[in-house]
Amino acid sequence: MGMTVVARELDSEQLASLLADPSIANDLILDEVDDEDEDDDEDGSDGWLDLDKAWHGVHFLLTGAAWGTDNPLGGAVLGGREVGGDDGYGPPRLLEPDLVREVAEALGVVTDAELRARFDPEEMQRLDIYPQIWDESDILDEYLMPNVQQLRDFYARAAAHDAAVLIGVQ
Repeated sequence: MGMTVVARELDSEQLASLLADPSIANDLILDEVDDEDEDDDEDGSDGWLDLDKAWHGVHFLLTGAAWGTDNPLGGAVLGGREVGGDDGYGPPRLLEPDLVREVAEALGVVTDAELRARFDPEEMQRLDIYPQIWDESDILDEYLMPNVQQLRDFYARAAAHDAAVLIGVQ
């Protein structure tokens, strides 16, 4: 199966519940993973997003680094503050609405040309960017860029809804 990243929007009521009881963080993510099995809509239009195994490659395209989250683009996949317990790959991370808006704005400004210019399969292999499939033909156009677009759309909708975002690794 491997490591996948999922994210979901949290409305103000869900955010308040999470802040009052951080132990529900994993349940909130697992609820969305369970819903994924029932609904093939993976583009984030229903308030959740599944980046599959593309998450680390997408993060690299956004930042040019393996793990940095120093700017809003770095926060899109790996940002936020840890909340709740560790369910295997670290605790879920929470981006509150103000940070969601910053990430959405940054994703809306970065161009596909900039992202394509960062694509460097040799560097990605050297940095051990998961899942180390970057030398496959059409991986940029068929896998990474569609996931970048889904990420953009997801954050744009979350920002428009004044929502928080909860990110988890499964």
